[in-house]
Amino acid sequence: MSDALFENWDQAIDNFVAFVSTVDDWETASPCPGWSVSDLVAHIIDLESQLAGDPQPEHTPDWSSLSHVSSDFGRFTEIGVDYRRGRFHESLLEELTDCHTRARERLSSLPLDASLPWLRGDTPLPRLLGMRTFDVWVHEQDIRMAVGQPGNMTGPGAREALKTLTSALPKIWAKNAGAPAGAVLEVAITEPGLSADLFVAVGEDGKATFTDGGEPVASLSMPWMTFVALACGRSPEVDLSSSVHLGGDHELASTVLGSLAVTP
Repeated sequence: MSDALFENWDQAIDNFVAFVSTVDDWETASPCPGWSVSDLVAHIIDLESQLAGDPQPEHTPDWSSLSHVSSDFGRFTEIGVDYRRGRFHESLLEELTDCHTRARERLSSLPLDASLPWLRGDTPLPRLLGMRTFDVWVHEQDIRMAVGQPGNMTGPGAREALKTLTSALPKIWAKNAGAPAGAVLEVAITEPGLSADLFVAVGEDGKATFTDGGEPVASLSMPWMTFVALACGRSPEVDLSSSVHLGGDHELASTVLGSLAVTP
């Protein structure tokens, strides 16, 4: 299990580096507000560097010029990005490879039941490795969306994304949509890429859980990469009226659709 978790992380980094190396204009704006392709590379470096045990750069951005930063978490992640702005692409890629190599060596020396301080508190090592695989894959997709070159829609990073992003559906159905006890939601994710047909039901206690099926009160259907974009809070370059289909109770389905964004 541990080897697979590390290999998934390695593969996500390798795929990221291989693709971004083919991008000509690193100043292309990405779907992440205020960040270019180059900034996304710097962001991946920053987190890999922290996992390698490096201290955060002693750097204070000009916050007045960074209107997209509006939270403490945003300020935290912006420091390492702003610190690297203006660097040559080759230098950034070399730093990314070095930081990942050192981070992997550090984490692979730990027992699998170890926990590490991370972005939102102590995190078990298996969970942390999954988070890194997910984060790197999503940012590769951000860059692919920015330059109009879709690809790498399956594999370990995509599977980690499916697990992470769909895990919020019970809370969205019960809390955000306020679905009544017994109500079933169906979310169908279609190819290209991964596919899934998921059912979520609200119990008598008002909490929702995944279930094997049932007659849905409301349903949503959309392609895999549209789901990823919406669940990650991006604005996909697609016509949602044609790519997302709502069924059943339109108000409940619309509320679920508007609540899909789960990443910070």
